[in-house]
Amino acid sequence: MLFTSLQWLAFLLGFFVVYHALPVRLRRAGMLVASLYFYSTWSAIHLLLIGGQLLVDWTCGHLLGKTERPGRRKAIVAASVVINLGVLCVFKYYDLIAHSLGGLGVRLPVLHLTLPLAISFYTFESMSYTIDVYRRQLTPVKSPLHLALFITWFPHLIAGPIIRPSEFVPQLDRPSSITRARFFSGLNLMAIGYTKKLLGADRLAAVVDPAFANPSGYSSAELLLAVYAYAFQIYLDFSAYTDIARGASRWFGIELPENFDDPYLSGSITEFWRRWHMTLSHWLRDYLYVSLGGNRHGSARTYVNLMMTMLLGGLWHGASWTFLVWGGLHGACLAIERALGVKATTRATGAGLWVRRIFTFHLVCLAWILFRAQSFTQAREVLRGIAAGDFHLVPGRLATPIGVAALVACYWLLRPLRARVEALSPSSLTQQLCYAGASLALVFFLTVFGASTNAFIYFQF
Repeated sequence: MLFTSLQWLAFLLGFFVVYHALPVRLRRAGMLVASLYFYSTWSAIHLLLIGGQLLVDWTCGHLLGKTERPGRRKAIVAASVVINLGVLCVFKYYDLIAHSLGGLGVRLPVLHLTLPLAISFYTFESMSYTIDVYRRQLTPVKSPLHLALFITWFPHLIAGPIIRPSEFVPQLDRPSSITRARFFSGLNLMAIGYTKKLLGADRLAAVVDPAFANPSGYSSAELLLAVYAYAFQIYLDFSAYTDIARGASRWFGIELPENFDDPYLSGSITEFWRRWHMTLSHWLRDYLYVSLGGNRHGSARTYVNLMMTMLLGGLWHGASWTFLVWGGLHGACLAIERALGVKATTRATGAGLWVRRIFTFHLVCLAWILFRAQSFTQAREVLRGIAAGDFHLVPGRLATPIGVAALVACYWLLRPLRARVEALSPSSLTQQLCYAGASLALVFFLTVFGASTNAFIYFQF
């Protein structure tokens, strides 16, 4: 059930009506039923896997709340981490390991398991619950329903944002009545998301996909254009999902965290990771980097910890060595910047600031080539094609660079209006009905006549 399908719109509107018609005491159970149904439209059998992991982590949290013995507490949290990562590794990485070892002469059977949708996202969230209880940052959740809803809440289930139990669970005990501001801010966020996805990201995909599929058929200028287009495609695509997820959640009294903060205005890679996929960045920092020792054991150990965090963060995105190298490039940049004393926020102004922003943007784009390529061979062909210096544009393809430039220009010109659009809230009942009808008509029009036949990019992770 894609967010860009009429099935999703019917499901969301139908559940909105049902939810607010339910007695308050039944609404959270209704949210869980809706979430389980939503996931079952993708793969009902994998609900058993999610349920098993949830049962493990709820049990571990319950046991942690019953004991104060340090050794036993460590054993309990270790069991949770091992089981969660074990499931993730079997489904996502086992075949990659088997193929890699096969090249070294070690034969392992290839399982060809179907990758459960969103396994990377819900595994990280489920683990964070047990770890937070172990660290005494959270009291154990008494109701398994609340923990299940934390993991499976349908707007964010597939591609985030990655939420913490301390952010989500307390909201389940608050009043969930709809307000005018909450309804219209949610509707506005969803309209923004649909516009980004269907008028921006999916149209840029029409430039990116052919160029990466056949790099030798394109000039250096066209390949470079495709790389720039991909940078904005993945940003618009992923931030669009976040906007729709946050907007839909507001209709049910749930506030999800923001995930992006104009990442391409970053003046360093360090700052980029404070602005890009912020919930993943924070998760990797708090649960991986800090656990490895962070910056507490000297400079050399800090650089190693940064590299390890980003290598594993790269591999989190997919079972491919290209993702590992992508993460390694970012890890190396973070280590170098730390060694040079580069801060997450820069004090540069004027031309100096823009030089840093442009340089950082091109470093990010260079790494995006590995992220987008299906193999090292394809990435090498793209890089070789760009380096060839053939910067002519085929006359019949002039519409492509003009279209890309126009889409990117529209994004930057309209970006300052986002906060105002999100805050729009008509006052009178007539205005509210007209505004809601027009907004839903816009979303319907974009869904039916937009460019999309594409799932969101982060669905594969």
